[in-house]
Amino acid sequence: MSGFITSMIVVPLLCSLLCWWLLAGPLQQVTQALCEHGAGGPFWQRAFLILILAGPLLAVLLFAPDAPSASLWLDIRGILMWALLGVVAQLLVLLRLVWRQVAPRPTARQTQAAPQEAAQ
Repeated sequence: MSGFITSMIVVPLLCSLLCWWLLAGPLQQVTQALCEHGAGGPFWQRAFLILILAGPLLAVLLFAPDAPSASLWLDIRGILMWALLGVVAQLLVLLRLVWRQVAPRPTARQTQAAPQEAAQ
């Protein structure tokens, strides 16, 4: 039983830390580029870290089986599946948040041309 509980905590945290290890540098660059004076960068980096840590752990705690099965390896497989789904979900949230800030915005000329093209 204790191995099951431990794996429900350790596996999602390891997935989260791997994700943070891969994304820490690029996220730092993005937050520095988006924050004018760089003062808000550390806040957003920590907010992203909390989101990265909480997503997989929350997915495992909500959706993984409550009781252990006969094999700890099967339990770890199921926990890993939910942790990875949590990683994907939180990455989609992060991508959406960043994309909304860095996506190219249409210029005034493009917005005026779009209704004229639709009318023709």
